[in-house]
Order: sequence, then structure tokens, then C-alpha cells
Amino acid sequence: MIAWLIRGITLIGGNTETALEVGSQLLTISIIALTYAGTYRLYGRNSALVTLLILCSMPYFTLGSIFLHITQPFLIFWVAALFLLIRFHQQPENKWLLWIGIAAGFGALSKYIMLLFYIGLFLHLFIYRKTRKEILNPWLYAAGLISLAIFVPVLLWNAQHDWISFRWQLGKGTSGADFGENTLAFTLGHLLLFSPLWALMGGLGIWWVRDRLVQARSPESVIVVLSIFPLLFFTLMSLKGTIADPHWANLAYLGIAILLGQELLWRFKKKTLYVLLASGILINVALTGTVVTHALSPLFDWMPYELKNYDYLKSKGLPEDTLIKLQKNNKRYLSATQYNSQLRKLLSAEEFEEYAELIQKTAMDVSADRLTRVLEWDKTGEQLQQLLTQNSLPKIAYIVSREYQLSSALSFYLPYQPWPHSIEKPERNLWSPIEEVKKGTGIFVCELQECQGGIADFYRRFEMPLRYLGEIETRRKIRMIRNLQVYELIP
Repeated sequence: MIAWLIRGITLIGGNTETALEVGSQLLTISIIALTYAGTYRLYGRNSALVTLLILCSMPYFTLGSIFLHITQPFLIFWVAALFLLIRFHQQPENKWLLWIGIAAGFGALSKYIMLLFYIGLFLHLFIYRKTRKEILNPWLYAAGLISLAIFVPVLLWNAQHDWISFRWQLGKGTSGADFGENTLAFTLGHLLLFSPLWALMGGLGIWWVRDRLVQARSPESVIVVLSIFPLLFFTLMSLKGTIADPHWANLAYLGIAILLGQELLWRFKKKTLYVLLASGILINVALTGTVVTHALSPLFDWMPYELKNYDYLKSKGLPEDTLIKLQKNNKRYLSATQYNSQLRKLLSAEEFEEYAELIQKTAMDVSADRLTRVLEWDKTGEQLQQLLTQNSLPKIAYIVSREYQLSSALSFYLPYQPWPHSIEKPERNLWSPIEEVKKGTGIFVCELQECQGGIADFYRRFEMPLRYLGEIETRRKIRMIRNLQVYELIP
């Protein structure tokens, strides 16, 4: 689904970052508009307006709307299926189940976790004795077959490729991290991403509707079960999974916004309601403003420093005894000030004067700051293309990196958009098989701090030589945004 959307957006708006950003905004507006329309039909205009303001005071739906991602089309179909299920319980006609099958099918084309909708649907039916008989409703299974039919292209593709995406998702969600390692980050992340205020009010909202939760066919029971179940599921998965992205809590917060649209009108006087909504908007402005400001010009000195690339320093002429001093102090520091202070202790005054700036640049873990990842990629692409042209490689077929994000981002900003290839995630290389990469014109790119390890990984995987082409360093004023080392693959 995201592939179809990106193709459609770029066919209309051109193969540019601006077209993708505008497309992302339109998708986010569609999610909010659909939620507004469903809440309007369910609770009326005033409740829908409150829900609209709640959504517009969540950083996920404001600052987060600049990123085009697979969750956006998924949310459109999830919201549609949710309101269709509510309609089925209010007006038990089997046609609504068939429409759910269509919506859920397209949702599954967007993101596999649409399966959680069907699990939540059956869970809701099973919890209530009055609706338990619906589990035997053949139209419900007809809806599932419709979803499956729509989902067939994904099944066929996976069958032809050893079920690669299903195996990848299963492994990512069930192994790879120490128990509970990601749970705290997941929880704190979604509290900030969707606003701690609405998390608190959402808990109160569920308490407020507790009398309606015992009613099998009430909209509130459907919303709470279908929205909170995914949050519990992902929290449990975060206990052991390698990745627990805070934005996975979006289904819960959409449900919270729908519930609160009605409940806040009932529970508070207008003045109190206005203060609450204004507080939500101000918190959003504060959070997003802080993020944007820190991305453009850091508010405080925080950047990890850990020296790993000794080969680079050696190539730049650092004496052997200086390198030995640095290797004996292989620790991680959390600011430039802290690292600078340590260098003064380690090095002589002459060594510090001559080499400190180079050492500090080499030790800087730029990629640890996720905010820098959205800055100046067009400039980096131009610098890389200039370097390639200078080395008589104006058009390359492949770009290899250890992490798939780096090669993919660079590919987009190069004029001929070579195929990206990832060393760490070979599952993502179906369109750039290693045999073809070895024969074609390609480059290997690594970030300065991690490059020594990245090159070692490259040699283990490719078993072929590299020729150093040079480095590109992208800066924003005096601040280094990224430093990339570039190598040509020698067949």
C-alpha cells in the first residue's frame, strides 16, 4: 500500500521531497477528517470538534505529520473498520461485516498488524455473553475471506520469497533484546509523542465510561477493547522484542480522542473544557517547539562520544604513541565538554593543540542524535554526487552501507537513485542481490565514527577490495551534521 501511495504521489507531484511531504500531510489530514466524521455521526458536532482539537494537540499528528510512513494508510483503514464495527453493533446488519472485510483487507496491505483488529473484534465478542453467538456468524468469516482475498498479493509475493517478511516481523517482535529493555523507552516515548495530558485524561475517560463498558453493543465497549488491546499487545512485545516504536501506541490514542470528545463535554463546564484543550495545545507547542529548536540548534550539549575508528586517525597522521593513549581509554562520554576534558587529561598540551579537534570529530556519534537524521540530506546528496563525479563515477548502480537507512537515504538524494544494499539487514536486499552488487558499479558508505567496524563487516560479507574515494562532511553553520567515508567497490 505504501508503495502504491508513493508511486501515486510522485507521479502527480514529481520525484521530490516536497511531493512526499505534501502527500504525508494529506494522509494525516485524511486520518483526522475520518476520525472527525465518525465521531460526528456517533456523538454529534461538538464532540467531534473536541476530538479534532485533541488530535491536533498531539505531537504525533502535528510534527509527526511531516513523515510519510506505512502507518498513515493503515490508520485510515483501521479507523474506517472501527466505525463500521460500531455501526454493526448499533445496527446488526451483515452488510457492515462485509464492509469491515474490505477495510481490513486494505489495512493489511498497509501493515500486517491489521490482524490485531480481527483479534480485538473476536475478543470483544467473546467477552460479552450477549454477543458471543456472533462468533458463529458466517458473515463474519465471509468478511475474513474478503480481507484475505485483498491480501493475496502479499501472500503470493512472500510465497515466492521464502516468506521473508513474515519471518522478519516475527523475529523482530519476539527476540533480540534483554527482558524489559525496551518497555520503559516505549512507555515514555508514547507519553511524549501523544502528550502526557491525554494519556492521563484517557485513563480517566475509561473510568468515566465504566458503566457503558458492561454493555456489549455500546460504542464505548467497542472503542476501548479495540483500542487498548493493541497497546497492551505492544507493551508485552516490548518486553522481549528488538524494537518498540512509541508510535505503535497510535491506535490507543485515537480511541482515547474519540471517547474524550464526548466525555469532556459531559464532565466539564465550557470554561474548564477550554482551559483543558488550551493546555493540550500549549503542551504540544512546547514539545514540538523544543524538538524543532533542538534539531536546528541544540539547546544543550548532549552528544555521545566514543572513539572506535582508530584507522582513520592513523591515516590522518596521528603518532602511534598518541593512538595507544587513546586506546587505553576506550570509554563512552555524553557531551563534547566531558570528552574534551578527558582528552586534556590523556594528551600532552602539544598533542591536544594539534589533534584534539580531529579526535573529537572522529569520536562523535552523530547518528545517536535522531534529530540530525532529518537535516541537510539534500546537501549531503549534492556533496556525494560531486565526489563521485570527481572520481569519474557520475552514475553508480548500487550504494552499500551497514545500516539500510543510510544507503536508502543517500539513494533518494542522488540524481540517478542507485539501488541501496544493507549489510545488517540482508532481508531488505531482494532488489540488490549481493552477486549483482559485486558485478556492478557501486560504492560503500559509512559514518566516520563507525567506519572501522563497518569496513570489517563489508569485507566479511563481500570479500572484495575497496578503493577510498574521500569523505564528505555536511555542516549546519559550524555544527557537523554528518561525516561519511566513501569507497568504490572494486570487482
